[in-house]
Amino acid sequence: MKDWQDLSEQLRKLGVKLGMPNEPHKHTKTHYPIEKVLNCSETHTLAGTILSVKQTFDYNYAQGNTKLAPDTYFNRLLQWAKIPDKDLVSLKNLVFLDTETTGLSSGTGTMAFMVGVGKFIDHHFLLEQFFLRNPAEEAAFLHALSLFCADMKAVVTYNGKAFDIPILNTRHILQRIPSPFVDVYHIDLLTISRQLWRLRLTQCNLANIERNILEFQRKGGEVTGYLAPEFYKDYLRTGDARPLEGVFYHNQEDVVSLSALFNKVASLLENPKSDDLKHSNDMFSAARVFNHLEDFETADLLYSQSLQSETSQELFIKYLLEHAQFLRRNKAYDDALKLWIRAAELDNLEALIQLAKHHEHKSKDFQQAQSITLKAISIMQDDSSFTDAQLFALFHRKKRLESKINKSKEIK
Repeated sequence: MKDWQDLSEQLRKLGVKLGMPNEPHKHTKTHYPIEKVLNCSETHTLAGTILSVKQTFDYNYAQGNTKLAPDTYFNRLLQWAKIPDKDLVSLKNLVFLDTETTGLSSGTGTMAFMVGVGKFIDHHFLLEQFFLRNPAEEAAFLHALSLFCADMKAVVTYNGKAFDIPILNTRHILQRIPSPFVDVYHIDLLTISRQLWRLRLTQCNLANIERNILEFQRKGGEVTGYLAPEFYKDYLRTGDARPLEGVFYHNQEDVVSLSALFNKVASLLENPKSDDLKHSNDMFSAARVFNHLEDFETADLLYSQSLQSETSQELFIKYLLEHAQFLRRNKAYDDALKLWIRAAELDNLEALIQLAKHHEHKSKDFQQAQSITLKAISIMQDDSSFTDAQLFALFHRKKRLESKINKSKEIK
């Protein structure tokens, strides 16, 4: 018995409790509803009532350095998005949208618990954030969203084609409610932002675009997007909506920034000579966009301006080569030749090959073509990154040129 008592005493000192297990601690809900945290409005639908938070912003309200509403029409942005003029998409029938979801994947198990949507009404930008107090309200949540989007002809998002819209369409299918996003145009600003600024910024997430393009800095207290699912799960478990205030703020700024970014991109495309294009990388990237839009005059101007700005030799050669290819496609062969010569002077292999082709097939200066080919072979042999097949192609060109040179001598 004494041994058992000694063992029990040692276990007690180590914190081991003997006997029946304690009752598990039951978590009591705080129950602090969203209505006490934010000024909420009710939307009544056929499927029930849903809560939302509404705010209005004046047309001249600026997010960083950019107002929310464009001063001019945005024909070129619509052209970029392949939206025909005949469909009369205007500022009044655009909806700007961002979601907060229960997960970061777009699978069927992920649902949106908050959708922030904005549109321009009577010289104001109306932002409404629909909130799902519990999953049982999802049908009413989706009905309320459809009511807001009733006059929509195009939806504007940031990565919405890959994430937000597929999730919302899936939830509408599961609830057997027609989705308002099926037969409308989609302007995904992530795509055009990458086209315009990826060379300079590398990372084109919305936060980076805000800081570097809109020059906007968010205030403290924000709950960033990747943490939002956990905050919502905590809310469902505890009933305390107070921590969600930071999620509402995050979603609000996403939608407002979306509108300002729409204005920024639209203005840049309408006026490419503005101060918004002061970096050589941006000029070069914009030239690509205008080339895609088949505005060759503007593309040529921007390509030329990018070559006049200070940049690294690597990028300078990149600009030269792409501008030369652009000129060649537009049959400005003499101008393209000048750019290949500049790149070849920097020992660029692609430019040397293009010059060799030009002198062999266009100017018929076989001696010059051979000299350039020999220089290209020397560069390639000193660089292990090139394949045997590429080197063989140059030797084949060299042999062919030797034959042409010998024939021309025989003719003389």
